Amino acid sequence: MKRRPSGALGGKRASVALLGAAAISMLTAMAAVGVDLGAAYQAKAVNQRIADSAAYAGALGYNATGSTGTMTAAASSLAVLNGLSASAATASLTASPSGNGNSAVKVTVTTQAPLHMARIFVNDPGLAVSATAYAEVKPAAAGCVYALKAGSTGIVLSGGTVLTASSCTVASNATVAVPCGTTIVTKTLNYNAVAAPSQPCGGIQPPAGTASVSIVKTATADPFAADSGIAAAFSHLTAVASLTGPAGPVVASGTTLTFGYSVSPTQSQLTTIGCAGSFASPVWTVTCPSGGTYAFGGISLAGGITLNFAVSGSASNTYNFSGAINNSGAAANFGPGTYNVAGGIISGGGSATAFGAGTFRVGPGTVKCSKVFYSICNLGASMTFGAGAFTLAGGIYNTGGATLSLGAGSTSNSFNIGAGSSGSAIETAGGSVTTLGGMASGTFQAVGGISTAGGSTFAMGAAPAHDLNGAFSLAGSATLGAGIYTIAGNVGLGTAGGGGTVSGAGVGIVTSGTFSVAAGYSNVTLTAPTSGTFQNLVVASSGTGGASFAEGASGTSLSGVFYVPNGPVSLSGAGNVGSGTGQCLTLVGTTITLAGGAALATACAGRGGGTGGGTVALVQ
Repeated sequence: MKRRPSGALGGKRASVALLGAAAISMLTAMAAVGVDLGAAYQAKAVNQRIADSAAYAGALGYNATGSTGTMTAAASSLAVLNGLSASAATASLTASPSGNGNSAVKVTVTTQAPLHMARIFVNDPGLAVSATAYAEVKPAAAGCVYALKAGSTGIVLSGGTVLTASSCTVASNATVAVPCGTTIVTKTLNYNAVAAPSQPCGGIQPPAGTASVSIVKTATADPFAADSGIAAAFSHLTAVASLTGPAGPVVASGTTLTFGYSVSPTQSQLTTIGCAGSFASPVWTVTCPSGGTYAFGGISLAGGITLNFAVSGSASNTYNFSGAINNSGAAANFGPGTYNVAGGIISGGGSATAFGAGTFRVGPGTVKCSKVFYSICNLGASMTFGAGAFTLAGGIYNTGGATLSLGAGSTSNSFNIGAGSSGSAIETAGGSVTTLGGMASGTFQAVGGISTAGGSTFAMGAAPAHDLNGAFSLAGSATLGAGIYTIAGNVGLGTAGGGGTVSGAGVGIVTSGTFSVAAGYSNVTLTAPTSGTFQNLVVASSGTGGASFAEGASGTSLSGVFYVPNGPVSLSGAGNVGSGTGQCLTLVGTTITLAGGAALATACAGRGGGTGGGTVALVQ
């Protein structure tokens, strides 16, 4: 038997040993890497959870404040709460990877996964492990429809109603009901009820260009609870509710004059008073020297007589009447000056009465006017007053078919009006035309209601403030001059019957009662002031009665914030609201009920309010 050389065998055994050693080293290294990679993957999973939480927290902070500082602090705090250093998480605001145009908070969490067995082969103490998360900030549109009462009916649509709020949020602290045949068009709808909004036919729809509606369960705060302008308006409302009417003038008794077809004894009586009179049938002419004060009792005219009383007289003259000025003749024309008339001014019999500019202090009336007593009573064809300061203790009445004008065409008037014996400060009959001039620096103040009849026309001049302690009830047509109307009572358009149109630009109405538009009023257009303390505030009510737009009030157009935080808002048969160019409408009530018509709601800038419904979501 031959033996192999021992040297060759020993060399082969050495090679096998070396290969085995190398294999063992490789297996050991692979095991070390596997162990450390497993630890790194575990660290990355932990980092990803922290990044997700930090991105969400940062997005919440940014959504609430709009501050990137708050965003960064929130993300860092989440890292610290999870046992990392604040610097382990880096946050930045970037475009959302969803590509929808929204912003997102990007957070990257980086830690060092320690190397254990792998350190036998490398000098690095650890392996950098990073995880990134994006939380999208979905900004909410400003709110435009708010139902504030919790546990109630919230927002309810019926009768084919379409509520279009394409660029704003619709919010309810209770339910939202959108039955078949009705539609809400909005990007964001907030509710706060056990059940999600009821929409059996998918009536909650996004506007064109938006993929879906964001429906969020969240509580909604009163958006104007801290509004200083509304708070001031409600405070002033309390003051208006305590207003009392003015007293009539107190003058010495004078001689009562009757202007008829005989000069005696009227001429001698005028001479005694300090004036002069001449008569050329059927016209009487009275003159009084400039700069004087003249005392009369009352004045009356026989049928067919025309009286020209100091028509060219001085505006510095003062005329005191202890009785009434009663024109039942053809015409009575009075010049400028100060008129203190304790017994009231009344006309009748188709007569025409005219006063120049001046100061008018008139008592409650001593001659019956349509069965009651008023300071100014127009039972004739027309009565006009030039620009003036009007203090009327007993109100104003204008009969059917007559024209009454106080300070029309002027902006230098002021009015302080008390109630007539009927309780009204101003009352007009059907077919009448009544105009109160403007008050650029003066005010309108009245105690007692304002009531106009169907078929009448009523115009109120602009004023910094219109204060009424009483109900404001319009039937027929009306034009409201610019300014704030503070009404301690109900506001009713059409509540006394009769249709018509009501319009007002730059108008804000503040009331302690209800606000209603009755059936038959097919054209009501009110736009809020565009600047100042009451910018974009069209109606604000502190009362619990709420607001209603009745069936048939189909042409209503309101522009501004309609704020009724303590009462329900109901629209039935109303047309597009706030639909004109540059208009807006924000509805706020305890509940919102819309039936049988279309409503257009948009957020009103410059009035504050909340955005509500903003959401945050992890997107990557």
